[in-house]
Amino acid sequence: MEALMPGSDTKGDLARAWLQEFVEAGLQPSAVDEFVRTVDDEILAAIPVLAGDASLAEELHASTREHWRNFLVSLGGEHRLALPPAAVALSLSIARRNHDISVLLKVYRVANRVVFRYVAEHTTADTLPPSLPRDEALLALWLRAERWIDESIERLVEHYTRERASLVEGAQARRAEMIEALVAGAAPSAESERLLGHRFALWQTAFVLSAPPHDDEGVPLFDLSLRVCQELGLPRPLTTLAGSRELWGWVATPEEPRLALDGIEELLAKTGIHLALGASGQGPGAFRLSHVQAVAAQRIGLRAPALCHPYADVELVSLVGDGELAREMVRRTLGPLLTGAKGDEMLRTTVLAYLRSGQSFDAAAEGLFVHPNTVRYRIARAEDQLGHRIAPHAATLEVCLAWLDVYGDAALS
Repeated sequence: MEALMPGSDTKGDLARAWLQEFVEAGLQPSAVDEFVRTVDDEILAAIPVLAGDASLAEELHASTREHWRNFLVSLGGEHRLALPPAAVALSLSIARRNHDISVLLKVYRVANRVVFRYVAEHTTADTLPPSLPRDEALLALWLRAERWIDESIERLVEHYTRERASLVEGAQARRAEMIEALVAGAAPSAESERLLGHRFALWQTAFVLSAPPHDDEGVPLFDLSLRVCQELGLPRPLTTLAGSRELWGWVATPEEPRLALDGIEELLAKTGIHLALGASGQGPGAFRLSHVQAVAAQRIGLRAPALCHPYADVELVSLVGDGELAREMVRRTLGPLLTGAKGDEMLRTTVLAYLRSGQSFDAAAEGLFVHPNTVRYRIARAEDQLGHRIAPHAATLEVCLAWLDVYGDAALS
């Protein structure tokens, strides 16, 4: 603290006391959330390639959060950069996405500007001791922040360039380029089949594994992909890292696979890994299509509480999206069943089962393990609360109920 706020003993004591209050206030969870939101909103607005990539955006949030916490803690002593693992992970993911280094540099240029504004707003005359000049406090804090950002850039550029070099060199780079071309729409060829060791004429099932954004340790995604396939009775997959916490995979099988997903729930729960699956399809074109579907299911997985999302289960929800218009439709359509009253969730579950069974009381009852008359009673109650019959509004109701089933009530907030 003395290194940050030099001066006489009395003045130094006031400065240290103020700085301690600044750090304690800044480390409050709500304050950290506000800081991350303020900084990242401007970064994402300035860098469309990050804003359009859900996984990179999540890594950005984790990086900003850890940077800020580490910086605040460092204010208690002499300057020493504690580069957070999440920042390294973001730089590696930017490299693996084949983005130019200018993307990484722009992240920190924008952050530099926003951090200065934040520090200026939080070193006002009414927050400082009377004897501590505002200019002195602002300059001291800003010099530390600027030095932190400069040194972070130097270290992260090294991580980025090393990663890019390793991707450019050797067969791994050629594999990554080939997979990227196929995902972009290139037709599979004999050369791609030989290079990747993947048979495109068979049934294709794509998947995406995503590690939690708050996981600072290296996640063995390759090993986990083998375990997932083993649990599902699938052969060894073709895989590629799409980010520090994201892996893309494809499995080729002679016949359409029948996947018993209940068997991997324990593995996913234990590791915190999210699994998204594309629909299985036959032939070369299915390689890309199944992957596009898996990525769509993964985007839902970043918002939803469940750890496994087959595209077939969330196709309607994926097409509807999760924007404000979708949330407004769900609120408007299901409003009488969203009161929070006891029994609302049971009625929603029953109506969704009823609609998914083709409006069959018997089939819905079988799936819910209740008597058909119980289903009839609940449907009647739901219609009373909604104020209309279910049949004329079946399509909209099913979409809204499926949306709520995937994202949960909290998504409406």
